[in-house]
Amino acid sequence: MQRNILAACASLVFLVGPGVAAQPIVDARYEGVVADLMATPDGLAFLEAFRAIRRDYLGEADAETLLDGAIRGMVEALADPYVRYLDVDQSADDRRATRGPAAIVALALGDLGYLRLESFDSDRAGESFFAEIEILMQRGVRALIVDLRGNAGGLVLGGLQVLDVFLSEVVLGYRVTRFGQVPLGFANPRAEMLPLVVLIDRDTASTAEIVAGGLQTHGRARLYGEISAGKGVGQSTVPLSHGGELRLVTFAWSLPDGRSIDGWGLTPDVPLRGQVPALASTALARVVLEPELDPVLAMAIRDLRRLVGDELGRTPAGPPDGQADVGR
Repeated sequence: MQRNILAACASLVFLVGPGVAAQPIVDARYEGVVADLMATPDGLAFLEAFRAIRRDYLGEADAETLLDGAIRGMVEALADPYVRYLDVDQSADDRRATRGPAAIVALALGDLGYLRLESFDSDRAGESFFAEIEILMQRGVRALIVDLRGNAGGLVLGGLQVLDVFLSEVVLGYRVTRFGQVPLGFANPRAEMLPLVVLIDRDTASTAEIVAGGLQTHGRARLYGEISAGKGVGQSTVPLSHGGELRLVTFAWSLPDGRSIDGWGLTPDVPLRGQVPALASTALARVVLEPELDPVLAMAIRDLRRLVGDELGRTPAGPPDGQADVGR
């Protein structure tokens, strides 16, 4: 009986023209899904509608167009802003977009190091970030400012690699699925322990929040700026047989202490508002002498200088050799 139901369902699904059906074949992986579809009035209604349109509709009713629309309808029904369907062309365009080196601004302001990471879209974000820190430390920096303002996130692995630079033998956070939660990872026992400030704003989201939240929760860094975006969920890419793909929310994440920031965001230790300046190194260096250009960064510089025992007025306006390391 079960096999007859599956065959009947397959006959509907593989209908290729009025009164013509392909040989009923159901992939063993999907037998349960097809049975579930046949067991509900809505599932039967979908199959009946598809069959009726293909058989009786006066106009042209291309099967691929109908099924593409059905997938889009399922995604829209979720009413989830983070779920996306990419058709064949969109998916191909996305694959052609190569992930190169991460866009990083690195600048030595005397004995303070400044790093701005624009996103975690590059699969080399963690590697690039660590390389820049090593260069800054060779220049004698004694404290770091990590600027995550405007960083909308990206690959979680890159965020974990950045956390791994600063945290020693602790849980970095938790990945939460329908089946429970697991630790996101354990940190590096040889982590860099330089004094650290992280800058965030309302556009700091997703993986960038994992980084900032992990550092704040463990007391490793103070956050300066605005409450962050509050995107505490992550997507997985599901390849589809016709060449398209589904970007589906499959997990949430929580901070190392179990808190979720989804919909709430991270609350900064030092709440400040200020516009993010242009990425040009000259503009960043000028903040030391003209704090009104970026009040948030200027406050972080002032507080870190106080921590490392220097005076703001004695800080050079650029790196010791007059050159900034930008975008390695």
